Amino acid sequence: MINRPIRFAIGIPSTLENKENAHPYVIREDNDSDESDGPILYRDENNPDRQTKIARKESLSLKLALRPNMDELISRNILHMQSENERQESKEAIGARLIRRLSMRPTVEELLERNILKSTTSPAEEKKQKEEKKKFLLRKLSFRPTVDELKEKKIIRFNDYIEVTQAHDYDRRADKPWTRLTPKDKAIIRKELNDYKNSEMAVHESSRHLTSNEFVTNLKRAECIKATIKK
Repeated sequence: MINRPIRFAIGIPSTLENKENAHPYVIREDNDSDESDGPILYRDENNPDRQTKIARKESLSLKLALRPNMDELISRNILHMQSENERQESKEAIGARLIRRLSMRPTVEELLERNILKSTTSPAEEKKQKEEKKKFLLRKLSFRPTVDELKEKKIIRFNDYIEVTQAHDYDRRADKPWTRLTPKDKAIIRKELNDYKNSEMAVHESSRHLTSNEFVTNLKRAECIKATIKK
């Protein structure tokens, strides 16, 4: 049989550097058995921790190699090149802005009035406060003037307050009542308009004769004459 060197892993205390650079010990053994033909054993063979450490070192070195330098960070506006005075001025400006914002912050009393902050009162006290507010509002509403009073005092106008009444729905576009007026209906409407003009509207002196009864009668006669001529 051929004598082959067999390598054994012997644990010898050493530093990390020695562990990485140390060579396995070789022990020659004269043995005629078949065990000498077995596999050669190396120290730290199939050690997952060692492989993980090596992979971690390689990844860290790769990341450090790809890390941008200072100039690139400044060009990307990631790092700001400022002097001490500029940095101090920016801090003071930010501080002044924050102080101004804090001064505009509402107080605790205002937050309680707006019902943003809840007061730490008992339910009985809250119920009592609600009842007092309700009484105060009812008393205020009892002194409120009516719509008629506001109209009399000319505080509101007609177009400010429009009273809505119910009416039956119908198609107003198809309805043309003026086409169904009789001569009697026309005379009544004309008389009503003339009365309204005489009593309500301010008519100029030069046009007052157009609203008189004589003018209306003459106008009726002229219409009748035109109708007979057409026939």
